Amino acid sequence: MGLLSRTFTPELVDLVVDEAGAREERTRSLPSSLMVYFVLTMWLFTGQGYGLVLRELVEHWPRAGERWQPARTGSLTNARKRVGPGPLRLLFGQVAGACGTPATPGAFWRGLRLASWDGSLFDVPASEANSAAYTRSSNGSGPGPFPQVRLLALVECGTRSVIGAVFDSFAVGERTLARRLLHHLEPGMLLMADRGFPAWDLCGAVAATGAQLLWRVSESFTLPLVEVLPDGTYLSYLQGPRKNQRMPVRVVEYTVTTTTENPDGDTETTSELFCLITTLLNPEQAPAGELAELYAARWTSETIFKHIKIEQRGGRTATLRSNSPAMVEQELWAMLCVYQAVHHLVADTARSAGLPVSHISFKQT
Repeated sequence: MGLLSRTFTPELVDLVVDEAGAREERTRSLPSSLMVYFVLTMWLFTGQGYGLVLRELVEHWPRAGERWQPARTGSLTNARKRVGPGPLRLLFGQVAGACGTPATPGAFWRGLRLASWDGSLFDVPASEANSAAYTRSSNGSGPGPFPQVRLLALVECGTRSVIGAVFDSFAVGERTLARRLLHHLEPGMLLMADRGFPAWDLCGAVAATGAQLLWRVSESFTLPLVEVLPDGTYLSYLQGPRKNQRMPVRVVEYTVTTTTENPDGDTETTSELFCLITTLLNPEQAPAGELAELYAARWTSETIFKHIKIEQRGGRTATLRSNSPAMVEQELWAMLCVYQAVHHLVADTARSAGLPVSHISFKQT
């Protein structure tokens, strides 16, 4: 609880409660500010029920005082509904954002702030309300057992801080969600992404923000050869719906070779071709070898999902707790808030010790 009150001070929580219009109209044993902390605390004790989560909270929250009384699960559920998702969404907005400086290891490259985005899926309870709002994935044997929420996060690579996040039903694709994060992009940023994102309209929209691109493309992606450059890369373009709509890009191709040793002592070598497109067209200002090494930092966005879904959640809970879309939204904003709180402690520790953030264990923190 010291961690939560360190990042989310009582004054800040009161501010977002009032700004969201979620303040209780009369004195209650479960006031709105307490319930904001309660939803956050659920992500520190994911294997415990509502009653035990509340007890963990009030025993370490001085403001609870003598007002606190044990509450039934139904009362806590109703109190969560009364507060709604607004205060948690505003609270995340207060702590989200890039925090690296040019002195932060891995945060910048040649004056550009490194960022990446990627998505992940979360199962939610198969209540009637959730099933109506969120679709299910499917395979040859039929639909999956749970409705799913797709979350897309924009992450600062050097610090693993979440700059922005959006979520919607499984049916809403990553490219659609990505457009809702464009307002977080700006000149002086280099954005990395995997093969699921390149498309004419999204690439153009990102470039229009002033941010630079370094995205991997699939083997089937059409990249006409315009000019071979001295370093072996070549200039190409993305073709828009009209003949005169072309976006110039530079193509960097390289092979990653991996050698593994089998239990019987034999070695096996595999190779994978990587094809990257970038808006950094000058080989002297953006050497191909450095770009290939940089692209490995894209995995930062997937690393934070590992932190959240396995380490923060403790690997115990298959689905979220919430049975309505509004409470799912509240729970996901709280999840991101708690991640940021732990991350801030990691970043402060790394800064004081003079270490890269990657050298501080999120799980141990």
